[in-house]
Amino acid sequence: MNSQIQNIQPNNVKNCSVNSHTACPEIAFPSPEQQLQQLQNKLLLLTQYNPLPIIEWNAAFEVTEWNLAAEKLFGYSKHEVLGCNVIELLVPENSRTEVSMIMQSFLQQLEAKNNVNLNENIDKNQKIIVCEWSNIPVFDLNGQIISIISIVKDFTEVNNSIKAIRENEKKYQSILDAITDMVLVKGANSRIIWANKAFRDYYGMSASELKDLIDAPFNEADNTLQYIKDDAYVFETGNTLEIPEEKVTRYNGEVRLFHTIKSAIRNEQGEIVMTVGVSRDESDRQQVEKEKAKLLAILEAAPDFISTADLTGQVLYFNQAARRMLGLSETESFQGRNLSQNHPQWTNEIILNQGIPESIRCGNWVGETALLGADGKEIPLSQLIIAHKSPDGQVEYLSTVARDISELKAVEECLRQKAQDLEKTLKELQYTQAHLIQSEKMSSIGQLVAGVAHEINNPTSFIYSNIQPATEYIQNLLDLIGLYQQHYPHPEKVIQDHINAIDLEFLIADLPRLLSSMKIGAERISQIVLSLRNFSRMDEAECKAVDIHSGIDSTLVILTHRLKAQHNRPAIAVIKEYGNLPLVECYPGHLNQVFMNILVNALDALEERDQKRSLAQIQENPSSIRIQTFVSNTKHIIIRFIDNGPGIPENLLKRLFDPFFTTKPVGVGTGLGLSISYQIIVNKHKGKLTCLSTPEQGAEFQIEIPIHLGLS
Repeated sequence: MNSQIQNIQPNNVKNCSVNSHTACPEIAFPSPEQQLQQLQNKLLLLTQYNPLPIIEWNAAFEVTEWNLAAEKLFGYSKHEVLGCNVIELLVPENSRTEVSMIMQSFLQQLEAKNNVNLNENIDKNQKIIVCEWSNIPVFDLNGQIISIISIVKDFTEVNNSIKAIRENEKKYQSILDAITDMVLVKGANSRIIWANKAFRDYYGMSASELKDLIDAPFNEADNTLQYIKDDAYVFETGNTLEIPEEKVTRYNGEVRLFHTIKSAIRNEQGEIVMTVGVSRDESDRQQVEKEKAKLLAILEAAPDFISTADLTGQVLYFNQAARRMLGLSETESFQGRNLSQNHPQWTNEIILNQGIPESIRCGNWVGETALLGADGKEIPLSQLIIAHKSPDGQVEYLSTVARDISELKAVEECLRQKAQDLEKTLKELQYTQAHLIQSEKMSSIGQLVAGVAHEINNPTSFIYSNIQPATEYIQNLLDLIGLYQQHYPHPEKVIQDHINAIDLEFLIADLPRLLSSMKIGAERISQIVLSLRNFSRMDEAECKAVDIHSGIDSTLVILTHRLKAQHNRPAIAVIKEYGNLPLVECYPGHLNQVFMNILVNALDALEERDQKRSLAQIQENPSSIRIQTFVSNTKHIIIRFIDNGPGIPENLLKRLFDPFFTTKPVGVGTGLGLSISYQIIVNKHKGKLTCLSTPEQGAEFQIEIPIHLGLS
């Protein structure tokens, strides 16, 4: 650089010795243009070879000067950037608007004033660098800014270091905030610099409220003075000070005892710049020890089996009751003993598969197990297993509390047996009651039906037997009238008037039809009487071989009024799919009653369902009952009653044949029909009565009875 500076010295200037007495020749001073050129050359040298990047840009943000240091920092050569917009060249796209506004504001200032900014920039490779820009305005003679000279410093490494230091500081503060011990950092003269969360919460003060205080304002003056002395000792000597019992007043006025350790913090030169104190509240320690001793005494005095074990089952503790039940003396060690040794195999399986997993999942488990006593016999237990977990949820150990329930088991067994006996007796009473009611009911119905049938049959037989001769007599009279009309076509006026009055022609035509209707009615009455007698079977032996289809048909005749069309619904269709059945040995009257009960229940269900449907819905899916009979094998027959009604819910199916169980309103059903039917089929006929149903898909009652009653 020196040689370059010498080269710009004017050639017409001659050197003169200062000590020379000889007059120097006249010096030729450079012209102003030459001086300006010399200054420009010097400025160019200072700019180009300055170790800091120097960038000049005009009011349009165009680069007019770019030194070698700028080339090195940003990667662009001088000829690449001259005339380029400095913002678009060096500023990230997301910051260009903000930087442009700052630079516009800077261009509007009226005096030479250095402007320093710390910005994120980008180099030629689009790498982010952090730079400090010192911007110096250049004014013309009119005071207008003609350009800006920016001296740039690379602060990337410094900025990263500062960020790292701040991140580390935050991380360490977060760690210290997470611990439960109280941490307090003080500077000279015991002034508080920083306190962790535990300390702030204990004193009920924020970090800003504590900063620069010597001590919390609600602490005792004597305590504060002692703190200052302790801090001064550590600050002056650099020694660590341990204070086992340090009195501290909490924000609520409560005085506690702390265990405190104070240490010195040194800088890189080894000078003590701060002290740090770590404190732990030890006030409750003695109380905890007392409570622990009290709890241990309770555990030892408890009559229940109490133990603790690790996760492998190794015993950690047995109370006196546990030792006694296991036959262990007070001095006998349980070192190496596993809990599985205390229980029979079946109990260990329950504990391993249910007890421990459930206690880990839910915190505890309660169940019935057993213990192997000192004599090897099983002792029934009600056992509680508790999983003790750390704050992070990890299981640390297991404890168990078990109670001997031998006496309770004996009482329970006795009560269970009594309950079973009572239940059996109750069922027998219910069945007996149902049987008595049914027997009385059947007897009364049978007698009533037989009596009614007999009383109706006598006059009906009298009428029916006289219809035929009456028909013949009337026909003879009609023939006689015909002869009179033939031979005396013109009777007396009085006779002719009477013929007209009685409409003899109509009478002669209608009278035979009237007699025919009377005959059909009498025959219908005879059929009904026959069905009633067939249904009651009161005039036959109690057990005999009968036609099953006849009994079903007789039941349907009696229920004809329920099957006919009503004002709000069409007739209920009965579809008979009878097989070729032999005569079956049975109790006809009782079996007919079963048919009646099943059909009545089906009709009730269908009518109840139809009451909730519109006529269009009923016509789309009309109600029907399908009756199927067939021989299942050479020894049994099957009778199926299938309706397309609403079906029976699953929860009611299992109670369907219980005595007095009914889903009908009070006063409508007795709950005996199906129960009695079940007894008739199962007990009296040695058969099976089952019900299959799916909601909204109808119900099916299936009867299976032997063809010969002597077969089972």
